[in-house]
Amino acid sequence: MAGKPTLHYFDVNGRGEVCKIVAAIGGLDIDFKEYPFVANGASTADKLKAGKVESEHTKAATAMGMDGCGLPIIVHGDLKVNQSFACQNYFANLGQQAGKYPKVTPAQQVVDDMFQGALEDVMGLAAGVILSGGDGALVPVAMSKILTHLTKYLPADGVEKFVHGYDTPTIADVCILVLTQALIPFNATLGDGAAECYGKFPKAVALGERTAKFPAVAEWLTNEHCNLKKPPRAART
Repeated sequence: MAGKPTLHYFDVNGRGEVCKIVAAIGGLDIDFKEYPFVANGASTADKLKAGKVESEHTKAATAMGMDGCGLPIIVHGDLKVNQSFACQNYFANLGQQAGKYPKVTPAQQVVDDMFQGALEDVMGLAAGVILSGGDGALVPVAMSKILTHLTKYLPADGVEKFVHGYDTPTIADVCILVLTQALIPFNATLGDGAAECYGKFPKAVALGERTAKFPAVAEWLTNEHCNLKKPPRAART
């Protein structure tokens, strides 16, 4: 497919950072189009109730023939797609073709999919606290429930590998990195309770740290377009 992919996303971590980290692991050369963080709710119900929002990203989506579609959006040649899983998996597939992202088996892929779904579940809840006035007390409860389950799939203590036993991380490992280190929405909603919550899951924290140290990821974390631990640009000093 001709040309570089362009990832359209907000100027925060959110759902787009998994795409970016996966692209970095796969050695992909991609362009970024960032938009100020503007949303009218976290869930579909919240958004429909609030009514249509007009902003830079909604105008851009309409202009590219994706009217009403949320971010992330990938444009690659004639291909235009949105939805988090689709975008994350597309970059993973491109990375596999480039020979840098691991070629996973169907059983490994479905585990990656499960981690994506778990991230999406708690992402929606925590985003709802920020965007829709949801109950912040539910975030540590949901985070604990999800990390309790996902910990069953993590490498044993002392094993310096990633979820699937490879020396290179896959989407599952990236999800753990985002779950344990992202500012928006996780650390922002956990607040002072973050240390207590994450302290119960040392294996997850360790895997997040190991993923962050993987050379391609470590380099990405210094990139100006990395928003893992950053607030929206308008709130940066």
